[in-house]
Amino acid sequence: MFFYLYSQKMLQSELNKRIALDFNKNLDALLAEIRQIKPDFPLEMVEKLENENILETFFINNEKRYFRRAARNIFRTDKDLKQFFIKNFGDEKEVRNDFLKKYLPTIVGQVGALHAMPLQQHFRFNFKLNVNAELKEGELLRVWLPFPRQDVDCQQNIKLLYAGAGLQPVPKTDYIISENSPHQSIYFEKIVKNGEKNEFEVEFEFETTSFHAVGAGRALPLQNPTCKTAWLQEQPPHIVFTENMRKISAQIIGNEQNNYLKAKKIFEYISQNFPWAVAREYSTIDNIPEYVLAHKFGDCGQVSLLFIALCRLNGIPARWQSGFMLHPNCENLHDWAEIFIEGVGWLPVDVSFGLQNWTENPDLKYFYFGNMDTFRLIVNNDISADFFPKKTFERSETVDFQRGEVETSTRNLYFDEWEYSFKLMPRIHE
Repeated sequence: MFFYLYSQKMLQSELNKRIALDFNKNLDALLAEIRQIKPDFPLEMVEKLENENILETFFINNEKRYFRRAARNIFRTDKDLKQFFIKNFGDEKEVRNDFLKKYLPTIVGQVGALHAMPLQQHFRFNFKLNVNAELKEGELLRVWLPFPRQDVDCQQNIKLLYAGAGLQPVPKTDYIISENSPHQSIYFEKIVKNGEKNEFEVEFEFETTSFHAVGAGRALPLQNPTCKTAWLQEQPPHIVFTENMRKISAQIIGNEQNNYLKAKKIFEYISQNFPWAVAREYSTIDNIPEYVLAHKFGDCGQVSLLFIALCRLNGIPARWQSGFMLHPNCENLHDWAEIFIEGVGWLPVDVSFGLQNWTENPDLKYFYFGNMDTFRLIVNNDISADFFPKKTFERSETVDFQRGEVETSTRNLYFDEWEYSFKLMPRIHE
């Protein structure tokens, strides 16, 4: 219910601002960008894509506007345009796929059995957030930056290396690391001073372990009975068992009774039918799984929410997990899910990575259903939860938490008023 309360608090003017920032292209600007990719793109194709819900529009000040990333997105979501783009410019997933083709076989045995001994990675991660909004001297800044979860089995040896505000390291008494909050963060406060940068930085090290459905001790049981109930419930406004959701579910599941195989069917269906595309801000969408079903595409978090909703509808405990993907040359924000299977435990499912169609080996092809690689930084294990300390004002990202959150003593600062960046650093050898 937490997000629903936020949505009630958010002023219409704030929602309008967020929508206007996302939908900032008129028809001429949209066509110009599309024709940089495909010069002979016909005007009438715009109407066709609108009718198919591939091109989404908003009327702002009585003018039709298009999503700021729509031009590139149509070459991801329309099958013919996607093939045109790949033929002429290459596949944007090629780098990641080439890496996975070499990496996943080191986890999955060549004879089809999963290794019992997990692989490990060690990362050093730097995250910065710079506030560029016009602020008054003496004003209080409150900032939350992402930090590694300490309550997940596959993420260990977390070590804070640096915490700074205003380009100066801060003492331990001047920051708070939340203890196993659904959104794991490191929190800073700073008084604005004229001529001083409002930059916040954290650097840490951590180790990761690959997660396998087969292998000693890798799947853990539920810690208490109430957990199972919690992860089966609706969670408005995004995890809701609508009539449309029930209809789609029936088409996917059929007469299947086994929860593991039900979840596998859902994984296959989403992977095969909902291509990845850059998403508009989640805070501007009423119900994300319904949005994915209507538009037939979604980014990693959007399709993960659809997966979670369909699993819960079918009696399969499912929950959110997110943070960062750290595969070489593919580092980015990323979201996925977990499901609970009786007698097995919690299993990770990355429906956005989906089926690995470059192989027919079932253990490789279905790797991301029940298994997870080591190139992850886990920050969140739920959506739309409280921060610690709590935010006073509405969040910029009302579902997830990776980019950070910022507010003053009088208002929330939205994404257009600050910038973030992250990078992997060379490991420190002691």
